[in-house]
Amino acid sequence: MMSFFELPKGVLEKIDCFRSRFYWQNDQHKRKYRLARWEIMCQPKDQGGLGIQNLNIQNKCLLSKWLFKLLNEDGMWQELLRNKYIKEKTMGSYVKKPTDSHFWKSLLNIRDSFLELSHFKINNGKQTRFWEDTWLGDKPLKFRFPGLFNIVRRKQDTVAKVLSSSVLNISFRRNLVGQN
Repeated sequence: MMSFFELPKGVLEKIDCFRSRFYWQNDQHKRKYRLARWEIMCQPKDQGGLGIQNLNIQNKCLLSKWLFKLLNEDGMWQELLRNKYIKEKTMGSYVKKPTDSHFWKSLLNIRDSFLELSHFKINNGKQTRFWEDTWLGDKPLKFRFPGLFNIVRRKQDTVAKVLSSSVLNISFRRNLVGQN
């Protein structure tokens, strides 16, 4: 279930409660002494922990795998999701709707953190946002040129749209050249 749906915070806390009780209670339901905090026990072994999986991170990683496959592979389920939800938009510009499936909403909840850590190959440029996706260098252009990003009119334009003519297809709210 963790690979299909984003688990609610309360469910994750309850599961961690049961997992921690395994270490801190004995058979007679008497409490054992806590020699380490749960966060420390969840750290990797080489950092002094027991290597217990953080379920919140694991859940996000499993959902991210679906996003990666949706953006990089072709198949029947990818085509179905693209035709139903994305259509001609980019993954980053899709706005969540109340009628979306629970699975799709789960993917959208982790989409922004996934896209921030992603690097894009341009291909035809129709699925890569010019300002908000990392496609040139090591961070998005909106962070490299925040002054320009603040005054650009169409922040969601794709690379294909911006590079569609010999002059860059970018429109700003005011002129970039000052008076002499």
